[in-house]
Amino acid sequence: MPCVDILRKLIEFPVFEKEGMHKCAEFLSSELGKAGFRIRVDSLDNVYGIKEFASGNGAFLIEDDLSGEPPVSNWTKMPLQLCVEGDRLYGLNVSDKAAIATVLHVLQGLQRCRFRSLEVIFSAPKRVDSILKPAERSPLECFLAENKLEAGLGINLTGTVRDDRFTVAVGCGGWIRFTVTTIGKEAHTAEPSWRTLGHNAIYDMMKVIEALRRMPQAWMEFNDTDFWTELSVSMIQGGIAVNIVPGECKITCERRILPNENLDDVKKEIENTLRSVRDVELKTTFSNSARPYLIDRSSPAATLIIGSVQHELAYTPKVAIEVGRTDSAILDQMSNVKTITIGPGEFFHENKPDEYVSAKRIDEFTSIIRHILTEAHLETPG
Repeated sequence: MPCVDILRKLIEFPVFEKEGMHKCAEFLSSELGKAGFRIRVDSLDNVYGIKEFASGNGAFLIEDDLSGEPPVSNWTKMPLQLCVEGDRLYGLNVSDKAAIATVLHVLQGLQRCRFRSLEVIFSAPKRVDSILKPAERSPLECFLAENKLEAGLGINLTGTVRDDRFTVAVGCGGWIRFTVTTIGKEAHTAEPSWRTLGHNAIYDMMKVIEALRRMPQAWMEFNDTDFWTELSVSMIQGGIAVNIVPGECKITCERRILPNENLDDVKKEIENTLRSVRDVELKTTFSNSARPYLIDRSSPAATLIIGSVQHELAYTPKVAIEVGRTDSAILDQMSNVKTITIGPGEFFHENKPDEYVSAKRIDEFTSIIRHILTEAHLETPG
């Protein structure tokens, strides 16, 4: 099926709804089946396919997760209908879906492969439901927890176009999230001695917040670009009534972790900062965390992708990192698969009203994917 026809069909599925994702999974399974893949779809609508070839070396993974964001109100196009205007293709989640459509189009015409086997995962959007709440895991994490992959390297299909050129991302950031609760003592402000009977937990939290604000920024330089991050106090709760001295105050915080940082070191820094707050009773709960990811540009995965872009587009792509979290980190930490992030979408247009991708970028991405999978004159990673 032509790439644009696959994309048109994918845009029609409201994957932000459970039934819409279920129908999309059926369509993806059918299209992979046409390419000769053995298919497995789990209860979360993650679609997995594998295909063996007569020759080639090793196994290669192609992965993407479908965005589950519903359309915002200020779209001027029909978000669930592909709209083509000149070089631009508009549609909800078109950045992700264009990458998937490109891969399906290439796979259906693939007669030979540099790899002995190909694995494909199209994972469902993360939703808060009874299955995911206990561990706060994404559908991809749930799938990897139950299934072993053959591949040792691959690509994650997240948009990496910047200024009309492809970049390749060799890393991404992580995060650590936690709550701090200060413990005071409630007292009614009508009591004559409320100042001595009560202890204001909000006043204590002011000391905690000030200590967290004094934590230094984190910084890294990568490929002539500076990246900065710092701890954010994002939510605060305290008090039960205007005439009651608050006996408890809670803040929820996040610290993004740069690809060159160690999550355990960041956690220790936070704990030491909180221990430095004097004369305050508090308790800290770390809710969840995500480790960053970074591989060397000389790794087999990176050299393969960079070499394919060079060969097909006649320029050397900029090697970048994504400060936000990508599935590359999950694939590495749960399945030891080293992936490079690349895709035809552009960050500044993704998940925004009237999201679009360039038809030219899709054509270029088609050539890149075909070269990654078929050109044997590049050294095949083991």
